[in-house]
Formats: sequence, structure tokens, C-alpha cells
Amino acid sequence: MTRFLPALTVSALLTAGAAQAQTVRPLAEGLPAGALLTLETHNAGPALKRFSGVLERVLSAADLGEDDAGSMLGVAQAVLGDSLGREGIAGVFSVQGKKGAFEPALLAVTRSGALTDEMLGELLPDKPGARVGRYTFSRVDGAFVGTSNGLTYVSSDKALLMAYLGRLSGKAAPTLAASAPYAAAQRAAGTQELGVYANFSAAAKVIRSQLAQVMLPRLLSPVVDALDTLGQFAGGLTTTAGGWTTASAQVVNQAGKDRPLARILLDTTDFEVQSVIPASAEAVQATACHLDTGAYLGRWLTRVDLLEPFGFLTDSQLAHHLEQAGRYLGHECAQVTLAGGLKAALNQEDPLASLATSVSYQRVTDRAAADAHLPEYARSVNEALDGLRGTVKSLAKTGMDALMDDAMADVDPRALMLGAGMAGASQGLDESLKGLKMVYAFRGDYLITAFSQDALDAALADGPVLADDAAFRAAGLSMQASAGWSYQPDPADLTAQDLAGMLPRELSGDKALSGLFAGAMTGAADLINRFDGTTSQRSVAGNVIIGKASVRYRW
Repeated sequence: MTRFLPALTVSALLTAGAAQAQTVRPLAEGLPAGALLTLETHNAGPALKRFSGVLERVLSAADLGEDDAGSMLGVAQAVLGDSLGREGIAGVFSVQGKKGAFEPALLAVTRSGALTDEMLGELLPDKPGARVGRYTFSRVDGAFVGTSNGLTYVSSDKALLMAYLGRLSGKAAPTLAASAPYAAAQRAAGTQELGVYANFSAAAKVIRSQLAQVMLPRLLSPVVDALDTLGQFAGGLTTTAGGWTTASAQVVNQAGKDRPLARILLDTTDFEVQSVIPASAEAVQATACHLDTGAYLGRWLTRVDLLEPFGFLTDSQLAHHLEQAGRYLGHECAQVTLAGGLKAALNQEDPLASLATSVSYQRVTDRAAADAHLPEYARSVNEALDGLRGTVKSLAKTGMDALMDDAMADVDPRALMLGAGMAGASQGLDESLKGLKMVYAFRGDYLITAFSQDALDAALADGPVLADDAAFRAAGLSMQASAGWSYQPDPADLTAQDLAGMLPRELSGDKALSGLFAGAMTGAADLINRFDGTTSQRSVAGNVIIGKASVRYRW
């Protein structure tokens, strides 16, 4: 019988350890309430291992000549896995400074293992500088750091750290996990391997109190109101063998002063735009567009019009036209990248080349009103674009003349080079603006808008539509009572030569320099080609916007 005692003892210890692991309180239950922002990890070992493998593969493909890069990554992964891989949380809190004003402070804590404790022990003093209950900490280079009872913690503010350690030691005080804003957002989003939480309403209160001391500028008041209305956001990602999934929740503050923003954020609709989008589209981002969206954007443009240096907003009367368009547009908006858009975006020689594959769709609710307004709208914008070219030329010439005058007076070659560079940049921008022209057409109940005739023609071409595409239908996206969705199929593979188009002409034309980038481009191409598409979905429940996405990636 006695020979079974060791086995029974080990079994009992394992059972007790498992039970203890299940009852370990989340770190958020010890942090003070009122965090403005947190970054969190929960059992993130698999994620860290996968990301480390990707980075190691990229460094290997880049061939930087560092033979020990792999071993260094292995050490870093071991340290991170022994700390953040278990659980970690870093929060930004508002604390009262010496002059009574509130200022941000950092508090971070992670569960630590033997490896983390050993490495940190070499940095900490032999004797701790202070103790709060069962926890000790020391001051190290302006920060307050400690490790006790399986936790490692650091803070930029001593009082904040002591408040945290006091809670861990049994002091009754409000905690982050128990605070209603944090709990509501995190409960809706769910626990993720890598997560983030932001309390926009709390941040707005801090900003408003600071600006009140200097008389809150009228221009900034709507910004703070909008920030307050955003409420709270929680979200994150969890890796899987085939990629990763994301989940998020935004709790809109319906008591905020920016009521139109709340209505826009919480809008939903039944989508049909997929029935007019080409099946060959490389990316689609569809959103429920509230009828107030145009007027709301117009008001913001009016606020910043005086600050816009080129006069484009005034010349185009864009704010007025957006408000007018709101009378016949609504509920469905989609930004679409047509076939060839990915490679077009890599063209460094023409930064606006991607516009030839970019179009937008909007549902039309009053075709007669649209026909009456759109010609004036397009003409106003295009005339303003022509005027913008002249403004850019004038500003560039004035600056270049001033630089040249200084260069000739002081015989300064740097000023001469800067002047020549400004002239080249001005010419390039002028060429890009020259190709911009607002064009539009109708297809079914939808207005298609583009800034390239090629893009508009491609969107209007006959062919299969996205709604009938087998892969799109297999994604299972809900189109009823939806706040929005996105879809991107598996893109065509890129080569190192494709990515080389991102390099400036001076680098790509030099064989020696381009050779240095060859390995990096090969590694980047491999990194991108492992992406096999993504889908996302947003829904609304009360005042909560819930988002879920799935990304396919071959680790």
C-alpha cells in the first residue's frame, strides 16, 4: 500500500495546483478603477510563439548577416512567454500631479516565472526600498519596480503603485474589473490573447478639466464631446492554427452631447450593395450610413475650413455639397478596391495610381434629387482641384525662390539641393493632381463615385457580381440588420520585384543599393503571401457595437 503513496501525493498536488490555477484572479481585479487605456495579454504563449516564428522567418529571408538572430529571438520568446505569455496588463491612469493638475501615469503588472524573476533580480537592488503588505518595490531610474508573490510590477507613479499593492494586500477599494464601463465592454468582447481597452469618456473628462483651466477653446469643445460619445472600447485578437480571430465591443455613450455621432455609430441596415459590386473586387468595406452622415461631416469640415491652408474646402464648397447629398443618399456605403488595386498601391512613381482601382458605392433614395445635384457637385470639386494645382505651384515657387535667394547669397549647396528637391516634389504633385477628376455614374439603386475614369469604367463593366460569387457566399456574412461588413478574398501572390516598386527611383535604379534590399523584399513578399483573406462583421445590440473578424494566415 505504501508504494502507492508517492503517486497519490503527486496526484493530489497536481489536482490542487490545477484548482489553484482555475481560481487565480485576473490581474484587472487588482488594478485601480478608472484606467484610460489598457493593453492586456491572457495565455498569450501561442500568439507570442507564432509571431516570433514569423519574425524569425523574415529575418532569415532578409539575410542581414546576423548568425545569432534566431537564438536572440529564442531568448526573447522565452522571457516573454514566462511573463506576458501567462498574463499581463499595462494601464494608463490619470493621477493628480504636484500642481493639482491631472496627468497620465503608467502601471503595468505581469505574472512571472523563475526566468523572469532571475533576470529582474539582477536589475533590482539587493534590498527592497519599500513594502506594502506582502509586496515590496524599489526605485530604479525614476520608475518604481518590484517582484513579489509571482507578480512583477512597474509604475511611473509611486502613489499609484502603492494603491495597487494595497488592493492586492486586501485593502477594500474600487478595482478596474469591477468598474461598470470596463466590465460591460470586456464582457461583450470576450477574453482575447492580446487585448486593448480604451475609456474615451473618461479621457474626455480629463481633457475637459485640463482645458477648463485655460478656457476651453470653442473649436475644441465639439472634439471633446465626440470623444465622450465614443464611450468605451474593448477588443483584441486570438491566434489559431489557420490565422487569427478578432472580437471587439464599443459601448457608445448615448448620454454624450454629440447625439448625431451616436445615431451614426449605432445605425444598421439591410445590405444589397453586393449585388452590384464586381466579383473580382480585391477588397470591400461596407458600412451602414445614417442619413445624418453627410450633414455631420459637413459640420466638421466647416469647423476646420479656416485652418485648411490650400483653400480647397472653401473653393469646392464640400461641406455644403455633403449636406445636400445627405438628402438623397443613405443607409448603405461601400469602399471597394477593384482588381489590380494591391499592385497599383505599390507604384512609388505614382502615389495616386491606386485611385484607378478605387470606387465608392452609396444607395440612392431619391434619384431625381441626385440627378439635379450631382453635376454641380462634381463641377465644383473638379474646379477646386484645378485651383489646388495653381495654389501648390504658387506656394512651391515662393518657397523655392526664397531658398534660391538664400543659397546664392550664402553660397549654400544644401539650400540649392533643397530648392531643387522642392521643385521636383512640386512637379510630381502637380502631375498627380492633374489626373484627379471626380466622375460618377448609377448602377441600379446605387451611385458609384471615383476619381478616375478607368476605375468607374471597370466598376460599370458587365460581369459576375459579388453576391453570386461562391467564395463570398461561403463566408456566411449576415446582410440583414447589419452595422457593416468587410470581405477580402485570397489575393494574388506578390514577388520581390512587385515590392521593389515601393522603393524610390534613386534606390531601385542603383544595382548596389537594390541588391541590399533584395533579401528584405523576398522576406516581405513571403510574409504578405501567407495572408489568404479576411472577413468581418459588425452588429448592434442596444448601445453596443459588436465586431468579429476572421483572418486566414499560414504561419
